[in-house]
Amino acid sequence: VGKGAGGSVRLIRRHTDNKTFAVKQFRKRLPAENEKEYVKKVTAEFCIGSTLHHPNVIETLDIIQEGSTFYEIMEFAPNDLFNVVMSGKMTTEEIGCCWRQLLDGFAYLQSMGIAHRDLKLDNMVLDDRGIVKLIDFGCAVVIKYPHEKESRMSKGICGSDPYIAPEQYIQTEYDARLTDLWSIGIIFVCMTIRRFPWRLPRPSQDQSYKNFITPSTQGAARLFKMLPKESRSIIQRILEPNPRERCTLEQVMEDPWVKSLAMC
Repeated sequence: VGKGAGGSVRLIRRHTDNKTFAVKQFRKRLPAENEKEYVKKVTAEFCIGSTLHHPNVIETLDIIQEGSTFYEIMEFAPNDLFNVVMSGKMTTEEIGCCWRQLLDGFAYLQSMGIAHRDLKLDNMVLDDRGIVKLIDFGCAVVIKYPHEKESRMSKGICGSDPYIAPEQYIQTEYDARLTDLWSIGIIFVCMTIRRFPWRLPRPSQDQSYKNFITPSTQGAARLFKMLPKESRSIIQRILEPNPRERCTLEQVMEDPWVKSLAMC
């Protein structure tokens, strides 16, 4: 079904009721990794996934070890949102509805003290009823345990270049709730214009991003003009390059346009 840095996914069918499940076969241990580190990574992904129960998050059901190979059993949703978006068949309403579901899934993760850190169209699937599900917790981290008042800062560049927030390249530590939110803003732009606004958010390496952050070039204004009028104000606040000035999820949820998005 799919292959990524963390492993490959195939389908299995349960004999008793013919139900289909997705099975992720985790990548093999790297030469530089010792066994303890490898097992810790694999089980951490399972532990995070298996504690999450929400309509907009894929259900992680079990983990199986055969020799040195680990398999994770998950709910199967047949439609890859990236392909659906790129087909160009989605209406403005459907884009809004899918994005709203993404926000709900993200709000749930945040309430559970989890940062996904690899939010992108490729990590969103649709089930038969059109429900959006977030998948792949290979980069996810716990940023807040139940007894803690403050969220922990994150380190290291995680995610896919076009979706990564600029501060990940500049700061040694960053708030992963805000970098996740940036990725969610990029997802909305991609769903609407069916391409990435830039390859990566580094002005020294990407002219499109340099134009976006340089007021005199009108790059940002040109980009936001391509979006539905009602969405521009909040997407502009989400795609604020300075994380200290970026809006929060709570502010996004209070936005009149976001509130008006129909759940389909």
